[in-house]
This record gives sequence, structure tokens and C-alpha cells, in this order.
Amino acid sequence: MKVVRAHEYGPPEILRIDDVRPRDPGPGEVRIALRACAVNFPDILSTGGTYQHKPPFPFSPGREAAGDIVAVGTGVSDVREGDRVMVWCGHDYDGYAEEVTLPASRAYPLPDSMDYVEGAGFFLVYGTAWHGLVDRGGLQSGEVLAIHGASGGVGIAAVQVARALGGDVIASAGSHEKLEFVCAQGANHLINYRNDDVRQRLKDLTNGRGVDVVFDTVGGDVFRASLSAIAREGRILIVGFTSGIHPQAPTNIVLVKWASLIAVRFGQFIETYPDETRANHARLLEMYSAGQLTPIVGRTYPLEQAVDALKALQNREITGKIVLTT
Repeated sequence: MKVVRAHEYGPPEILRIDDVRPRDPGPGEVRIALRACAVNFPDILSTGGTYQHKPPFPFSPGREAAGDIVAVGTGVSDVREGDRVMVWCGHDYDGYAEEVTLPASRAYPLPDSMDYVEGAGFFLVYGTAWHGLVDRGGLQSGEVLAIHGASGGVGIAAVQVARALGGDVIASAGSHEKLEFVCAQGANHLINYRNDDVRQRLKDLTNGRGVDVVFDTVGGDVFRASLSAIAREGRILIVGFTSGIHPQAPTNIVLVKWASLIAVRFGQFIETYPDETRANHARLLEMYSAGQLTPIVGRTYPLEQAVDALKALQNREITGKIVLTT
């Protein structure tokens, strides 16, 4: 089978297509024929050696996929051969591949109404959005929240989840075209973080009160502006740093505003709280079935063009998810 792997750190171009023998599942494991593999921003960081977790070489940078179970090891009772599943590969299993063998606990239901391409890009972005907004942020209906980087995969998911929960959504993105798209996903107010004064816009849109929750995937100047515009007892959810800048937080402002800076690490949550992760996934599938969530796939590439897919993500060329097909 084909697997896209890194044998050294560097730009996307260092990835190779390797031919690897499929592994039969051991006790508690399943083998899955992958039909689609999602591309996420941390994949770029892993390839470049700048992500916090560094698996041994060679490794495949993909984290999530979707496919069919083709073999089941002993002791597996929750799934069976032929089941359609979403797959959490995480850091330890091949996420850009034609097949993968891993613990059955990493397979999650893929409903018949969702195709493989949508399913490949569902688990991580919607799981992160729910974990951040609900588990970590405690978002309440009627609260005002700002979602920065709202045109990316996680950002779009956060907009949809927040609207379904009754939040008043302010969305920021880096271009007029992306903001138009985000508006169609349910955002109530828009900010162009490249051209607008983000702090002032957040203040103006809340009549000077500030926002209750910030869901920040960007970092840098956007984070600093958000901290200045946070409401009393507001929560800033630190999801990522697509700007490449890890800002320093002035603790005097945190103290005066009685604010909370909250880390959102969905990958760590999956490993630490597997039962809660599965319950969250079930709730998200209910929302999908009710028409409240609509996975947005911006572009697909063949598995062999994984380098092109990562470069498109790196250059912010795509709105929505990028997915590899096998």
C-alpha cells in the first residue's frame, strides 16, 4: 500500500510516497481501507519539526481519515468488518495512507448520510470546536464570541457550532471573499483582521462592553487585540497560532479584566478523556443529522499530491477543508 511519510524535517516537498506492507490487526485492533484523508495545519508543523509532539522517523503527518473496516482483531466487539468509520490517527498512526491498522478505539461512526470526503474532515474540526466552546469555554446561549481565523476548517466548524448553541458570532478572516463565505455559514458580524482595527471593531460591535468568549486560531496581533477587548470575566480560548507568532500575555490586563486564558488541545483531550470524546462525537452527529452542521470541503487532491495539498494550505489558498482521496 502507499503511505506518504517524512524521513526528515523540512517543507512539504520532503515528503515521500513509500510502499509499505499492510499489517494484520492484533488484539483490540482493526485494519481500515482509507478512502479519504484530511489535511490540517498541524500536519505542516509536524513535517517541519516545529510541532510539540515529534514522532520517530519515518512518520505520516496526517491525523484523521475515513474509510471501511476490512479486518478485525480478536477482542473487538464495538465494530465489525464493513463498518464505515472516521479514524483518529493522531501522531502515532499513518494518516496519509491507503490503509491503516490501529486500535479499534480510534474508529468512530461515519453515518450513511455523510460521504468519505466529508467524514475525513469532520472529527478533528468539529471535535475541536465543541471541546473549545463547550468543554473549555462554557459558551452560553446569547453570549457574544469572536472567532478568529473563521474561514479555516476549525474556524468554520466553530461558527456553525456556536450558532447552533445560540451564540452571537463575530467572525474574522483575512479577505473580503473569505468573510463573505463565513457570513454564509452563520456569522452575525464580520472583521477583516488585515485591514480593520480588530480591538476597536470588537468594542464597537459590543457597544463598548467587549466579547464574552474569543476562539483564537491565529495568535499574534489578533490575540493582543482580543485581550484588550475582552469583557469582564471573559474567556480567551487559545486554539492555535496560524500567524506563526506566539504572543506574550500582559498579565496585568488579565488580572484587571478578571479574564481567563484557556488552552484548547483536542488531541490531548481525546487521549485523556476517551469516553467524553465519544459522547461529544455522538452529539455532533446529532447536530449534523438535524442540519445544524455542514462540513465544508474546499478542495480535494489525490493522495499522491499530498505535497501540493499542504502547500495550498500553507499559502491559505483554500476556504474550508482540504482532503486527500485514495
